[in-house]
Formats: sequence, structure tokens, C-alpha cells
Amino acid sequence: MDALIIYDSLSGNTEKVAQQIYETSAQLVPSQIVKVNKDTDIDLLDHDLVFIGSGVIDWLPTKTLTEFVQRTMKTANKQGRIKPAAPIIPGKFAICFATFGGPHIGVGEAVPMTLWLRSALAHLGFIVLDEWHVPGQFANRPPEFNQKGRLGNIEGRPDAHDLQDIGNRTRGILASLSAYRE
Repeated sequence: MDALIIYDSLSGNTEKVAQQIYETSAQLVPSQIVKVNKDTDIDLLDHDLVFIGSGVIDWLPTKTLTEFVQRTMKTANKQGRIKPAAPIIPGKFAICFATFGGPHIGVGEAVPMTLWLRSALAHLGFIVLDEWHVPGQFANRPPEFNQKGRLGNIEGRPDAHDLQDIGNRTRGILASLSAYRE
């Protein structure tokens, strides 16, 4: 089994989470981490476990990650790899993750983004195991954005506790998949 961690990050919050996933998974399975850009060309189906994430921008991934996913879907469709009824490809698993500030409605601002990613991966044939939503501090915003939202004070997040939780979740997923494969 191998793992791919693919992400985009504008303020560094998602990068912290992606790096934690990578550092944890690399201790257990061959792992690769990629920050997408406009030229990223990776076949997600070349990997057994894909972690894909972004900061939330207007309920969606960043423009760069959105465009990567759209290119991936278009290529897979042209190659005939997106089948009617989206059959599961055995041994292909994914986790979608988001960092978000949520000063208005909390985690509800992040859920549409991870559902969008989940739908794309499911169309490719992945079994999407979970969606992870991690609070992250807003950069370059007035203090009230980080101090007075529905999540309370999110200054400094994702913090050590958040990252420890992500490491534990990553270990748990890998342990479960290892037992599944035996």
C-alpha cells in the first residue's frame, strides 16, 4: 500500500495538516506529498490511499485544487475510466480534508467542499472513508474573524492538539486498511 497526500494551501493551515498526514503515513507506508499547481499532473488511481485537501474558499477548494480535480475528471472521462454507476475499484481509498475558519456558521462552511471532493473521487471509483474538517486561523483578517465566530477563538489553529488528532486519525486509517488487506 502507498499513500498520496495532495493539497493546496493559501495561508499555510492546510499545509500543516497535509505535512502531519505525510509525516505520519511515511512512518508506515511509502508516501508522497504534493502541493498542487497549475501544471500538476498526477494520476490519483496510481495510488492506493489518497488524502486530498484544501482550505475552504466560498464553500469550495482553492481555485488551483478545483482546476486540478476538474482536469483529472476530464482526463479520466476521456479515457473511459469513469463508468456508469461509478463502480468501486477494489483497493482504492481516499480521505478528504479541509481547513476552515467558520466565523459565520462553523463547520457547515467546510462540509460542502469535502462533499465536492468526495463526489469526484467516488466517480473515479475510490471508497471515500472519511472527511476531516480542521479549524484554521484566518490570515490577514481583522481579529474578530479569529476570536468571535461560532468556533470561539481559533487563533493559532491548527494547533498541536489539532495536528496530534490528524496524526492519530492517519494511523487509525492505515491500521484499519492494513487489517483489511490481510
